[in-house]
Amino acid sequence: MLFDKASVIIKDGTKLTFDYVPENLVHRDIQMKQLAMLFRSVIDFNGSETAFLSGGVGTGKTVTAKRFCVEMADHCAKSSIPMDYIIVNCRQRSTEAGILLQLIRHYDSAFPDRGFSTPEMLRTFKGHVLKSNKRTVIILDEIDLLLKKGGIDLVYQISRFNDDSPIKISLSMILISQEYILDKLDSASLSSFKRANVIRFNRYTRDELFDIISDRAQLALKANSFNKDVLDLIADISDEYGDARFAIDLLDKSARIAENRDEGILNAEDVRAAKAMIYSVVTQSKLDGLDRHRAIVLLAICRSLKNMGYVSSTIAEKTYAVVCEEYDEIARKHTQYWKYVNGLEKDGLVKTVNQKVEDGPGGQQTYISLLDIPAKVLAKKLEAKLDGYNEM
Repeated sequence: MLFDKASVIIKDGTKLTFDYVPENLVHRDIQMKQLAMLFRSVIDFNGSETAFLSGGVGTGKTVTAKRFCVEMADHCAKSSIPMDYIIVNCRQRSTEAGILLQLIRHYDSAFPDRGFSTPEMLRTFKGHVLKSNKRTVIILDEIDLLLKKGGIDLVYQISRFNDDSPIKISLSMILISQEYILDKLDSASLSSFKRANVIRFNRYTRDELFDIISDRAQLALKANSFNKDVLDLIADISDEYGDARFAIDLLDKSARIAENRDEGILNAEDVRAAKAMIYSVVTQSKLDGLDRHRAIVLLAICRSLKNMGYVSSTIAEKTYAVVCEEYDEIARKHTQYWKYVNGLEKDGLVKTVNQKVEDGPGGQQTYISLLDIPAKVLAKKLEAKLDGYNEM
């Protein structure tokens, strides 16, 4: 009974997980090409290589490394070249022994987690790589956490596998970090790495985030269950962070909220509710700090929005005049009204965006939105606040 109800929004929720590696990696073509250039010698000449992927949270470092290794493995398979890759997250495996254990268990799932020293585990791992006779790539994600705990020697030892080996080993490493890590390596380790192999990942722009969530929405959600207005709102909310993980998480939570209704449509109120779940800057103290007229302006915006992502400033100002009449206030002139709106935006309570008027003579129209709280919820809070003023 509990799981009998069919989904009305979500077609494939796995496409919204952080583990999912899309076939089409949006806006990371440059980094993929840089990796391909670095690792060409690994494919063609059985060489070894290192790369450092550096950038903030949610900038696509991990998914790019995974996608690159998948494509490299596919290419090698077509050319009958044996190739393998292993991914280790250094937050989950934060010690040298823990990382080595995961590397060894890629080959021997029954390898015991106790009773072996680090040098013994290194030798065991090296033996497996030699025996496999494959071009092997190790991805060490969040490597900065290991280096902070003094794990420099492990990285160095793995990079020097060929030094005392009678047989050439093709063992490459992709190191992923939020921080620049080369300055954390000692001189011996630095000798094994090339400073030119740093690939940087800048935070995503608002338009890039829109493209990413559009791609995920098409993969994960049912046809006609969402529209551009909703995706624009998610992109605008996520723009502050430049974080694709945040944007995808917001899309996921919004869709799950929408599942609680039977309409089969994801709307802007779902997005605002999801944002409030993740992190809201619309605090009660901010609402308490609003004077009567600013509260009226904000209430008018809420009522204008309804389930929409954005409302034109023209409609919002007309609604403002109606709300003023409801609360026996004289509507302020346009200039003063916009001072109120700008003040609300500075406080993080609303957001304004300008868009070109398609049919007009090159003009622009301003649109207003709420990002952090459902319009209906905020309207009720403001109505209670204004009713309190009337009782005073």
